[in-house]
Amino acid sequence: MKVFITGGTGFVGSVVSEKIKSSGVSVALLERNKKKIPRLKEQGFEVLEGTLEEKSAVNGFLSANKFDAVINLIGIIRSLPGFSFRKVHVDYVNTLLDIVKGNGIDRFIHMSALGAAENSDSEYFSTKYEGESLVRNSGLKWTVFRPSLIFGNNAGFFDDIIDLVKARAFVPIIGTGETKFAPIDVFSVAEAYSNSLYNEKTINKAFQLCGPDIFTFEGIIDLIMEISPPKKLKIHAPSFIAEKSLNFIEKLSSSLSKNAPVTSDQIRMLKYDNVCETDKDGQDNDELFGLKRTHLKDWLADYLA
Repeated sequence: MKVFITGGTGFVGSVVSEKIKSSGVSVALLERNKKKIPRLKEQGFEVLEGTLEEKSAVNGFLSANKFDAVINLIGIIRSLPGFSFRKVHVDYVNTLLDIVKGNGIDRFIHMSALGAAENSDSEYFSTKYEGESLVRNSGLKWTVFRPSLIFGNNAGFFDDIIDLVKARAFVPIIGTGETKFAPIDVFSVAEAYSNSLYNEKTINKAFQLCGPDIFTFEGIIDLIMEISPPKKLKIHAPSFIAEKSLNFIEKLSSSLSKNAPVTSDQIRMLKYDNVCETDKDGQDNDELFGLKRTHLKDWLADYLA
C-alpha cells in the first residue's frame, strides 16, 4: 500500500506518519518547510515540497505515483492573516478532494475535531464542520476522526497550560473552568489512523476519539499542580470580558494578537464540552482499532518528571 499524507509532520501528523510507515506502508508527505525535508528522507519518507496552494504540483505528484489512499491531517488552532481557518479547514480540503478524485484515488481519511458543528460561534469548530461535510459528501470511501484534546510530548495545548501554571504566581482560569474534556494520547490516535487503512468497517463512518478519563478544564490545571507542586492561587476571569478584550486586541494589532497566549476564538471553544457521546464509544474503538489508551495522569507524571 502507498499513502500520501498532508499535515504529516506536525505534533499529531509526525506520530501518525511514523506509525503508518512502521506498519510496512510506503508513505509520501507534503512538506512546506524545505529544512525538514533531508531529515524526513533519511527517515524513509518520500517528500513533495510545497503546499496545497500549489495545486498543479500536487496533482502532478499524485498523477506520477499510484497512491492507494490519502490522509489529510492539516489543521490550525490559531487563525492568522493569509492563513485563516477557512483557507486551511475548508479551501484546502476542497482542493485536496478535487485532486484525489481527479487521480482516481477512492480512499480518503480526514482529521476533523470533536465539537465541530455547523452553527458554532467558534470559527475553528464551524470551519472544521464545513471541511468534514465536504469529505462526507465527496463520494469517496471516507473515514473521519473527531478527537478530543490530544496529549503527548510537545503537544502545544498541554505545553502552554504547563508553562502557564509553572511560570505565574497565580493561574488565570477563563470562565467557570467546568468545560469537560476527554484527552486522548497521540499514540492511540496514530493507531486508529493506521488500522483504519485496512479495515472495511471504517469506510463512510466518523469516529469520536476520547481518552479513558474526563476532566474539567480546571481539573486539568489541578492535576498539573498535584503532580508538580506547589499549588498556585487560581483566579477566575469572566469569559465574556476576556473574549471582548481579545477581540479588541485582535482588531487593533495582528502582531499583538499573535503573541497573546489565547485567542478570542479559543475562549469561545471553551464554552462547549469536548467529550464522546457515550463511554461505549471509547470501548468500541479500543476493540475496532486495537487501542490501549493512556491515562492523562500517567502521561503527565512521566512528562513532568
